[in-house]
Amino acid sequence: MKKTITLFLTLVLSCGVLTACGTKPKAAGIDGWAADSPAMQSITAFVTDSADEKSAGFIPKADRIAVFDMDGTLYGERFPTYFNDWLFIQRALYDDSYEAPEELRDFARAWEDKVLRGIPIEDFDAKERALGPQLYEGLTPEAYAEVVRKFKALPVRGFEGMTYGEAYFQPMVSLVKYLYDYDYTVYIVSATYRDAVRVMTEGVLDEYIPYDHVIGTDLLYVASEDEAENSMFYELTPQDDLVIAGELFLKNQKTNKAVLIQQEIGRMPVLAFGNSTGDFSMATYTLQNEKYSGRAYMLLCDDTERDYGDPDAAASFKAKCDANGFYTVSMKNEFVSLYPDGVHMAAAEPGPA
Repeated sequence: MKKTITLFLTLVLSCGVLTACGTKPKAAGIDGWAADSPAMQSITAFVTDSADEKSAGFIPKADRIAVFDMDGTLYGERFPTYFNDWLFIQRALYDDSYEAPEELRDFARAWEDKVLRGIPIEDFDAKERALGPQLYEGLTPEAYAEVVRKFKALPVRGFEGMTYGEAYFQPMVSLVKYLYDYDYTVYIVSATYRDAVRVMTEGVLDEYIPYDHVIGTDLLYVASEDEAENSMFYELTPQDDLVIAGELFLKNQKTNKAVLIQQEIGRMPVLAFGNSTGDFSMATYTLQNEKYSGRAYMLLCDDTERDYGDPDAAASFKAKCDANGFYTVSMKNEFVSLYPDGVHMAAAEPGPA
């Protein structure tokens, strides 16, 4: 009898500690963040209030939506540049299993010089939008995914002990998991090709951010037998594959990020995370969520010991964030860790390829 009473009391006390019997306790902090991080304290206060039905800051589960930029926010962007960009350069110039058209090789050489030596390219944005997709023309979605997976296996330039598939900011991965545990629906909203981001998340974030929660720049797909490439009037046949047409369907940057959030999610976010002015439109849109007092947080590239940071650029960016009402996160001071364990910057900053 005493054992029965003791067991009953233990269960009652345990249920009192948890938010609900059978539910795991929520973390007080976020792994990888400094305990005195102002940003983390702000995020955890907001999130715990949002999940508390008795709080004035309560947000129904359906409206707990968080959006994250990819490169520079969840994933590093300084080895030596954005994932999408370096993948193009590597495939066009250094993939022995593929021979790129000469026009694309010439552009890749110029792009590499731009990245590594700061040599400008006239009308770069227009050329990148036009030529970038041509490197994957004719590939099916799965064939393109294999190109991305092959690149993910390469060692990260400028670092030791890390591949491109592992190059995530660990505190930000922990943040995604933390939000997921509080019943947030998390989306990635990136200027990187959507299909690339989906493959990038495999084995790291896909447990918390499924494929259909990735919003990015879209490559145009067409039917393989449709010579006119006019999908509105062409009927798919059993012999057809969907293949990349060699052009963009839509570039997801600046205001397009807010537009696609509306089109694909249909609800305004309450939390937004980014790292550049390219994320300002998404952040501003989140702040326009007056019903739940949306918040936006921006990472500062101020860490020069664990990453190739730029304190001057970080200071200038912080001033812009402050003027727009965005919170900022010092990667140098507020992240205990940065990349996975055992990863180190190379002895010298990477030079030419």
